[in-house]
Amino acid sequence: MAKCGATTKAGGRCQRKVVTGTPRCPVHQGPLSAYGVAQRKEKEARARKRTLRKKR
Repeated sequence: MAKCGATTKAGGRCQRKVVTGTPRCPVHQGPLSAYGVAQRKEKEARARKRTLRKKR
C-alpha cells in the first residue's frame, strides 16, 4: 500500500496509507477529490431514497 506523502506542518511527509484511487490519505485528500465527490454523491443518493420511502 502506498503512503500519502503530503507535507505535514512539521515539514515531514505524511506516512498514512492512501485511499484507493487517490494519491492522498483521508486527512489530506480534501472534500473535492474524485473519491470525496463520489462518496458525497453516494451519500446523497441514499438520503434521497430514505426520504422517498418516508413519503410513501
